Amino acid sequence: MNTEGVTQKPPVRLGAVRSAMAILRLLANTDQPLGVNAIARELSLAPSSCFKILKALLADDFVEIDTKTKSYSLGAGAISVARRALDPSQAFATIRSRLEETAQAHGIAIGLWRLLPNSRMVLIGFAEGSNRMRIHMSIGQRLPIYVGAIGRAIAAHLNLSAEKLKEAFDKLQWQTPLSFSEYAAQVKQAKRVGFGLDQGYFAKGVDTVAVTIVDRTGVVRYGLSGIMFDGQHDQATMEKIAREMIGLGQWAAVRLVNPARI
Repeated sequence: MNTEGVTQKPPVRLGAVRSAMAILRLLANTDQPLGVNAIARELSLAPSSCFKILKALLADDFVEIDTKTKSYSLGAGAISVARRALDPSQAFATIRSRLEETAQAHGIAIGLWRLLPNSRMVLIGFAEGSNRMRIHMSIGQRLPIYVGAIGRAIAAHLNLSAEKLKEAFDKLQWQTPLSFSEYAAQVKQAKRVGFGLDQGYFAKGVDTVAVTIVDRTGVVRYGLSGIMFDGQHDQATMEKIAREMIGLGQWAAVRLVNPARI
């Protein structure tokens, strides 16, 4: 093939790509901005190569520089990419207003979780009520899919065998220990009532009611957790919240994974 006169793009150097990724990871896990020499030393890079990579990242807003200290931190470009990766379908934005209304009505927090392929789930959105004391969770937090109230709801939906459920249970950590027989009974109850319940096991002093969001093929795609302080609501109110969470999950499924057919 004659390539005369055709401008060839320079090949991508994988070493530079890996170094750029390492720099971004380092800045993401460092509380203070870092200078070129500190970054190069930490990652065993040549300072000149490190500077060139930082310059390229700066041009695309993946890092930003403090011109006075000549130190670097993550830029808005990295944040926007991370947000998109966290919630690629913009699920939280789609149902956020309804979650906020429900959270406000009951003085609770509601989390939207997205299931990942590696038997984990990630928190992609969080709506809070207006209580003076609030429960806060970090967006991006990842957990095993069988832990907490959502874990019980997911396990109930999947109809896991006792052996598979025990295998998953043995890998979980709880602030208040419980036996496998207790956990299995709670999964069975979740299947019967349509929601998972965790009362202080995953986090002491915190009660959670959770439901799954399932697509038409029966695959769990998301989960919703209603989070409140232990003793915040009486039994009748807890049951009311649970019923609303079931309806909220069904409403969300239509908008997120089961759009109405025209």
